[in-house]
Amino acid sequence: MCAAVVLEGADDGPQKFGIFTDEELIALDGIATDQLVPTPWITANAETISTEHAASVALRGLIARQLVLPAEMLAEDWSDLGDDPRRLIAADPVQGLITLRRSASSVVSFHRVVQQSSHTLIHYGYENGRILEEEITQDGFHHFVVLPAAQAPQRALMLVDQDQVASNDGESIVADLDDLSETSPLSTTLADTRALTVATVVRRDTEPEQFTFYATSTALLVSRPESEPGTADDSTPMQFIEISRATAEQLLGELLEDDATPPSEAG
Repeated sequence: MCAAVVLEGADDGPQKFGIFTDEELIALDGIATDQLVPTPWITANAETISTEHAASVALRGLIARQLVLPAEMLAEDWSDLGDDPRRLIAADPVQGLITLRRSASSVVSFHRVVQQSSHTLIHYGYENGRILEEEITQDGFHHFVVLPAAQAPQRALMLVDQDQVASNDGESIVADLDDLSETSPLSTTLADTRALTVATVVRRDTEPEQFTFYATSTALLVSRPESEPGTADDSTPMQFIEISRATAEQLLGELLEDDATPPSEAG
């Protein structure tokens, strides 16, 4: 019920839901729960502060903001407290967020790397054309937005082609990167990459798929393994193609459609 209420905001979205830190999400999920998304601040500070201490401090902040409440504040009488009166309960909207991050029918992540910094955008797909978006910044802040699925491709394109260099649609090139000559036109183009974005698509009952976007100073290229999803290895040749902005948005739309024909079949 809490999750459904959060998703209802997508119908009139995009609607901002809130901002949480790495350590706050770890506290909400439970320290023993594996995090399925990047936690860049926790990773960067692992040598100076333990995850347990960071999450404990974060939990105090969540209580102060009344996003997490002691059970005794919610009980009508002492008999409602059960065997653990000191337990903590997340507020309804926060419970909805926790549930949504673990119950999507599809998850598409975009991880963009520029020199030493990174930026991640994750779209969790649900029925009725609704999406929960999680944007993770380099300093470990997670921005949540709910929105209609139709708006997701344009938002993903803003990350993949941030400098709007996509211009033309080119011919497909199949190449083995280990055997590629440093003087070949493709090598020269890839060497000019200014930002690299890896898109990973996970749907229920299908093998994960991965696409890589290369934003150079003058063009946008996309690559994928020249094999069936789930069968690629280090020796699998890669297919590269330059794409226009319109084609990029169309491809992103196919990746983000929960019931879409996989792009490897749609071409």
